[in-house]
Amino acid sequence: MRTARVTPTMLALAVTIVAPAAAQTPEADCQAGRERLAGHARASDAARRLVAARAGTAAGAPTAATPGGRAAEIRTRLTEIPRERQRVDDARVAAIVKLDFARAAHAQGQLETLEQEKRRLERELAALPQSPAAQAPLPSPTPAAGAPDVDRVACRDVAATLDAAVKARRRELGAREAQAGAIPLAPLRGQTTTAVARELAAQFDAWPEAASQVGLLDQDGKGRVDAVVDSPAKDVFRVIRLRADGSLGVEVFAADAATAAAYGETTRRLEEATLRRSARRLEDVLATRPAGATRVVSETAESRRSLARLLAGEFAEAAKAESGARAVEFENLRGETVRVLEVVSPTTAGLDWRRVVVVAVPGVPEQWEETTLRLKPVSYWRTDAELTITRETRGAGGVVGPRAVTGPVTFSVER
Repeated sequence: MRTARVTPTMLALAVTIVAPAAAQTPEADCQAGRERLAGHARASDAARRLVAARAGTAAGAPTAATPGGRAAEIRTRLTEIPRERQRVDDARVAAIVKLDFARAAHAQGQLETLEQEKRRLERELAALPQSPAAQAPLPSPTPAAGAPDVDRVACRDVAATLDAAVKARRRELGAREAQAGAIPLAPLRGQTTTAVARELAAQFDAWPEAASQVGLLDQDGKGRVDAVVDSPAKDVFRVIRLRADGSLGVEVFAADAATAAAYGETTRRLEEATLRRSARRLEDVLATRPAGATRVVSETAESRRSLARLLAGEFAEAAKAESGARAVEFENLRGETVRVLEVVSPTTAGLDWRRVVVVAVPGVPEQWEETTLRLKPVSYWRTDAELTITRETRGAGGVVGPRAVTGPVTFSVER
């Protein structure tokens, strides 16, 4: 089962687990908000500036022009170095788990440079003439590991500051400020499948609203999305990330073994293989994920059962069912209207899983893409697949331009 282990890929993911709101006191809510705020501050300059402003440090930081001169300047720099070390160390760990050793080595060099600077400044400070200003103790590091001054944000201001930080990060990551369905995720640090699932659940809405949201993960704090997160089933989170070789990988995190069964390991492997063979990019994935309310246009009871079996990896059972179809409509991250039709049809050897995605922009021909997976369960352990993708542009008068067909591409997936 996928829940039995966690691949090293996700060891760099981090946020503090937040208990259910109903079980928390106002004081606990305040601390949980600060921890969420600290996570955003670690990943974003804009969020750090917001925290500094609310903490009253932006205008109050000592400078070389204040009494104490060089001593004050050194003390200010010494308080900044631990935060910089934490950001660089987060980047180093992220690079290691991605097997990007060149970036990890670069980050290690930065850490050593910061350590040398710290020792040099401490020696310089000790050699300066003593004065009341020079004798002032250095501020102790904030408990929020690299996030500046979150504990100095008053509890009454935490919610508003967190909301402003989330909006700022939406802008940074390409979403609209008020696009509630787009969730800029704080960097995560869970080291078990269950922990990561709970951390993601703390940032998404409760099911079924979570199914209409998309998480934007900027793992290295560089202002770009390097993983897309969604919730295909209750308490199950799918992380589609960009790997070092340019391909997309799929990771699945569930709250427990029971909920993990809703998204099977075979389905995860099938989806990952399909993404690779169709040369999908993260932008393509984002374009077909809802970032707002989803409207069900039509749905049959049989389609619900068949799609649930497919999601669970029960391909042989899904092949025994009658044909079913489901059509939904939603708005994606770019504000485009997207219509999705999924059809499951049994065949003599297995089943066909068809997905038609239509992206509509006013005044522009619609982009149609049909993906067909012909699945043949060979045994309990293996399923053969045949992938065909058809793309075309349609206007009011019908098909516009040439029709592009990829495939059929054959491959197999195993449990």
